Amino acid sequence: MNEFHYRSYNKTNSWLGIIIVIAIVFIVFFIIQNLYKLLGALIPVFLVLTLILDYRVLVKFGIVLYELLRYRTLLGIIAVVFTLAGLPFVAAALFFNAFMNFRTKRKNKKGFTKYEEIQDGTADMFEIKDPVDNTFSDYEELFD
Repeated sequence: MNEFHYRSYNKTNSWLGIIIVIAIVFIVFFIIQNLYKLLGALIPVFLVLTLILDYRVLVKFGIVLYELLRYRTLLGIIAVVFTLAGLPFVAAALFFNAFMNFRTKRKNKKGFTKYEEIQDGTADMFEIKDPVDNTFSDYEELFD
């Protein structure tokens, strides 16, 4: 006969886990709060640099908000509220977008890669010279 032994758990371990989770939540909240304050102080810098690097990023963002307000009013209002509440993060994201656009445009101005054309006759290798007979005579002979 098998006996099942129920293992008793120590309740202090569960309390310790709850305390650790709460501590982690407070630490993450503290980091996000300080990051919000830091980015909040840099909002004007981000917006000016965004305008200098690529003003179209701000214009496109404004158009998106306007279109949301125009066609899907409730979603547009929610988007505007979240944009205003998270303005430091939005400004940083717009700056990052403008910076990446600026870098890719600068790389594209360098021009094309130089290359040489090689004339060795391999261009005709994809042309079909003789049509292939598609009859499956060997396969059909198996059933005769």
